[in-house]
Amino acid sequence: MGDDGEPFDLESYEHLLRRAPDEAGTATKSDDRPHDTSRGGAVIDAIVVPTIRSAKQLRSAVRLASQLRCQLIAVYSDEFPDGLSQVLAEVQPGQATALALRSGVARLLDVGTAVPPDRLSICAVDISRKRNLGLLMGRSCRWTRMLFLDDDIREVSAEKASSAATLLSQYPVVGLQVLRFPDASVVGHARRKAGSGGKPFISGGSMMVNPQRMRGFFPPVYHEDWLFIMDHLRLGEVAIEGTVSQLHYQPFTTARAELEEFGDILGMGLLWLVHENGDLSTDERSYWREATNPIFWRDILRQRAALLDDLCRRLELIYRDQPKKLPLQSIRAAQKLCDGLSPDEFVSFVEEWLDSLATWRTGLTDLPRADSVAEALAELGLLHAVIIYD
Repeated sequence: MGDDGEPFDLESYEHLLRRAPDEAGTATKSDDRPHDTSRGGAVIDAIVVPTIRSAKQLRSAVRLASQLRCQLIAVYSDEFPDGLSQVLAEVQPGQATALALRSGVARLLDVGTAVPPDRLSICAVDISRKRNLGLLMGRSCRWTRMLFLDDDIREVSAEKASSAATLLSQYPVVGLQVLRFPDASVVGHARRKAGSGGKPFISGGSMMVNPQRMRGFFPPVYHEDWLFIMDHLRLGEVAIEGTVSQLHYQPFTTARAELEEFGDILGMGLLWLVHENGDLSTDERSYWREATNPIFWRDILRQRAALLDDLCRRLELIYRDQPKKLPLQSIRAAQKLCDGLSPDEFVSFVEEWLDSLATWRTGLTDLPRADSVAEALAELGLLHAVIIYD
């Protein structure tokens, strides 16, 4: 595990991401460089928004799609919200498509990664299915510049999208980093409360991808977006360009802490291996061999427990007169969940994940081509799994 052997000592894994060089060959912040608007903003193929919230939450994405003159795909669960027609009327006819996944048959979009049943999050299942659907549609429609955008992301201008999209000619994944109200786990937010923790990593909530080059899928586990890009991270193929903001939400609940813990440990462990191994030119199974060793996860779990213990002590000092404050209660819930995890659960997940990646990629090579979202759904055999908004 490296000389220091402490994977959770790293405050940030941002060094694993590539940045755009300026004319002198040095990295620059995207907002400091001029943007190419010569194409009038028509720089991406589609924006895919997985959502479960009200129609008005879609307005920010609708405005962006209108400015970029691109397709907008909103993916709901089972039914559509009231007022959707009025919101979608803000774009040109035929520019937006709203879909609702039928929960009873949406499992067709699940990929066979083994998640322990009591670690399974309904939210993670929902978001993974919707993003996998977006990826399959993008692949089938031959899109090369697609933006995954959550409905609570703000400050995504046409210029920022354009700047990130230009990097897709070099990298298959380009993230826009969420800095204002960070997109982080319960533990990540608690670390900030306690005075530690670095910049958050990129996330699927604001991620530009080239579906034709993507090798991964979104598994039904917390940090499904990290697992989606993990193979590209090991190959040095993930860039970061520009910053966005996220609407404030309540990050501290005991239920959230419990549902995130397995995926948070899994994601951090795999990121640590990328940090340690770098972009070694080796085959995938050899690269991740250490993650199929129970000893590796035993050490990870030991260090995670130590991290949570230290965090709990610091929060107890902060909330000495408020022992029921949510940050402290949430970390105690994470501690309890962590104590019940075993190395074998992580080994089983990684082994199944690697098998699933191979199956997924084989399936991608045979995907039918389509000229529209409706045609793609038909060709993919998914028309019965979705409701198309009329």
